[in-house]
Amino acid sequence: MKQIKIKNYVRYLFGIAFAIFMLNKFYLRPWVVENELPTFFQIVVFSIPNLIEAVFGVLILTGLLLQFRPYFEKTKLIKDTTIYLLAVGLAGVYVISQEYKFHNLGGNNVYDPYDVAASMMGLLLTFVLIKKFGFAD
Repeated sequence: MKQIKIKNYVRYLFGIAFAIFMLNKFYLRPWVVENELPTFFQIVVFSIPNLIEAVFGVLILTGLLLQFRPYFEKTKLIKDTTIYLLAVGLAGVYVISQEYKFHNLGGNNVYDPYDVAASMMGLLLTFVLIKKFGFAD
C-alpha cells in the first residue's frame, strides 16, 4: 500500500487539537467548575471536546479514505473534494447521532444544544481548512 504524505499543517492541527483537549480536560474544565465562572465560560469548556471530536473524526476519516481510494477505483474518478465531503458526512453522522443518543460509543453523554453547535463548527471548520489547503501532497 502506497502511503500518502500528509501536509504538515494537518499534523500540527491534530497535535494542537489534542493538546487543547488534554489541557481542557485536566486543567481548564476543573478550574472553571471550581471557580464558578460565568455561563459563557462553562459552555465553552464543556463544548470544546465536541468540537475537537469533530476535528479528529474528519481528519482521521479523510486520511483513511485517501489511503484506501486506490482500492475503490481504477481511474481518478473520485476527487479529493468528494473524499472530504464523505469524511465530513461520516464524522457528522457519528458526532451528531451521539449527541442525540442514537448510540453511546463516546461514553456517558448528556444532550446539550451547545455541544451540537460545537460539533457542527468543528466539522465545518475542518472541511474549510482541508478544502482550502488540501490534506495530502
